Amino acid sequence: MPFFIAVLPPHQIIERIHSFRKKWDYHEPSPPHITVKAQSGLTATDDWVEKIERICRNFPAFELKLGAPATFGSNVLFSSVLSKEIISLHLLLIDAIKPSLQEQKMYYEVTDFIPHLTITQQHDPIDPIQFNKIKLDAEQTLDEFEPFLVQSIHIFSMNASKTYTPVLELPLRPVNKLY
Repeated sequence: MPFFIAVLPPHQIIERIHSFRKKWDYHEPSPPHITVKAQSGLTATDDWVEKIERICRNFPAFELKLGAPATFGSNVLFSSVLSKEIISLHLLLIDAIKPSLQEQKMYYEVTDFIPHLTITQQHDPIDPIQFNKIKLDAEQTLDEFEPFLVQSIHIFSMNASKTYTPVLELPLRPVNKLY
């Protein structure tokens, strides 16, 4: 049962991404999210959950801004993420879970980690002209998102229908609470 840890953006951003995906007949096996920790080291035994909870209790809520649409090659279209804190949180989670170096490389973690929100991703070869049309549309319709406060992260799990759903929300330390 694969897991990963992610930030869920506010409902209005999720709805805009869903509408965009539907317009281009794209279906994703998870809601729009920003991965903070990929599945490496997140095993079916839940001994890592307590470590993640401890980190979250001590990590302050932070502001995140989605930037302009960009691409990974010619098959992944994403919104860039503007936040130093998400990288810090990612590194703390890696340090707590301690996935192997091979796993870190396989899942683009640590120095390969590029925080982003996937808009569309094609696993099959896609017509470059079609991909360019989708990219241009995203640049016109998904380029302005309000910054938002990240107050929690979510653990996602794959269910029987092979879709990922959030199964546990872990609150971050409130900004005004020091301890």
